[in-house]
Amino acid sequence: MTTKYKIAEQVIRLLDGNQDINTRVHLNDIKLLIEQACNQILKADYFQTSLPEGDVVPNNAMIFTYDNVPVTSYKGKSKCSLPAFPINLPRNLGVLHVSKTDAIDEPFIPIPASLYGVVKPQALLGDLSGLIGYEVVGRDVIVTKDLTTIPISNVFMRLVGVDLAQLTDYDPLPLSSDMELTVVTQVYNMVSNLPDKKEQ
Repeated sequence: MTTKYKIAEQVIRLLDGNQDINTRVHLNDIKLLIEQACNQILKADYFQTSLPEGDVVPNNAMIFTYDNVPVTSYKGKSKCSLPAFPINLPRNLGVLHVSKTDAIDEPFIPIPASLYGVVKPQALLGDLSGLIGYEVVGRDVIVTKDLTTIPISNVFMRLVGVDLAQLTDYDPLPLSSDMELTVVTQVYNMVSNLPDKKEQ
């Protein structure tokens, strides 16, 4: 897990040889660019929904999108690791959506933790009418079918997190490791391509 401050430090180190840019760009400018780059990569959107039974969704909740989350075979089923920690919401709603990457309009069915073992022996419910279900167990998403035999090697996810502007410099960002390099590169390119003072 990385933070705004760690990424900002990386960008500053990359800019170290360019004194002209270093004197014109403030750390706060870089952190703002980091938020913008993260929002673009994560396809961030505000989470606007009402939960029944008086459950409350925190203010500034955002939906973050993750393509191509790797899937592995697991005890006759399959599993994948959450690319980031979602906020804790009732009924595991922090993991808002899981589906095949090439069929995002056909979401898997969320199953409350440990309930599939009760449902599976039921004649009418056991195969979920041919659909695919998933349980969230800690950092893992356990899928009711072995997707690797279909074959499917990755899934599409939407997780609910906190607006990046609300995170401190040291809070973990909801980025997977491959996204971190993309953010560093984007921010570095934006800052290093600033026009020289002479050109302004």
